[in-house]
Amino acid sequence: VNPHLRVVQPGASFVSLGSIVDAAERRFPNSIVQALILQERPEDSVGVYLQSRSDEESEFDQVFFNPYDRAFLGGRSTSRLVFDREHLDPMIDRLHYSLWLNTWGLWLMGIVAGVWLVTSMVGVALAWPGLWLRIVGWRPVLSARTDRGSYQANYQFHRAAGVWFLPVLLVLAFTSFYQNLPQFIRPIVHVFSPLAERPLGRPLPDGAPMVSPDKAVESLKERFPNARPSSIGRDLSSGRYSILFHLPGDVSPLGENWAFVDVASGELMDVKLTATSSAGDRFLTWIFPLHTGTAFGMPGRIVIALAGVVLVGLMVTGFYVWGVKWRMRRRARHFHSRVAAGL
Repeated sequence: VNPHLRVVQPGASFVSLGSIVDAAERRFPNSIVQALILQERPEDSVGVYLQSRSDEESEFDQVFFNPYDRAFLGGRSTSRLVFDREHLDPMIDRLHYSLWLNTWGLWLMGIVAGVWLVTSMVGVALAWPGLWLRIVGWRPVLSARTDRGSYQANYQFHRAAGVWFLPVLLVLAFTSFYQNLPQFIRPIVHVFSPLAERPLGRPLPDGAPMVSPDKAVESLKERFPNARPSSIGRDLSSGRYSILFHLPGDVSPLGENWAFVDVASGELMDVKLTATSSAGDRFLTWIFPLHTGTAFGMPGRIVIALAGVVLVGLMVTGFYVWGVKWRMRRRARHFHSRVAAGL
């Protein structure tokens, strides 16, 4: 959609991450760099998230640079609703999880996901055949016929598609609920398996020198030579870099491990590795890769994409079946009222 922001011509060597941070803050003096999204492929640009130094909203909060020559490629706002090409993918992203309603939208979509989870289980209970131990009992549930009129065709498709895709839809509903309202899930998981806490750190005094993100990556590489950093967050209030990195065997292509580096000294403060984490942390690590399908590579993404199309079909057929039944009940009430009136 936006190759002028995302795609670059690979060069002979990379510029330093520190120079990209300096270039971003020189170009946008009223903002500070909050995070860097690093390359997955040689032709990828580097994404930079900006945070305003004041309460006034900046024009851009996401900008892109060429990692080979530090050239500025463009920017956009991920918080404002702007209808143009550059803002298309963040606009769709915010629509997906919050309907552009910020905190209210997160709650609304989280509640919808919870209702979706419950009604999916109610749906399979209604579709469960009496002869569930025999294949012949499942045959009408898992198939749909089109020769019995539009009502039966829609009803049977709704039931069959819902049962076929039930495992995927349950996963999508649960992971959606967690990502919007994790405050309800994390305490429950913590009861069964303690979750790790990030190190508190200490605020960096104003004007104090800080190491570059390149030094933070070097500290990570000294400990884990096979690490592939995906993103680097910079939090001056806690005085640390937070590096998300990938190790061989990780489920997510972006990695599942975190390294915390002191911004003043460049020393590795703490590391959170999925391989040595508690069962609760490992369980939550799977949430996003399962939601997007990346846990199982391209086949997983295709299944999730198909489930999205099926979900739309379930909505259309569900409304159709409900509408037919509503009209039939309305006609029946009207008929009985006329009979009662002696007409």
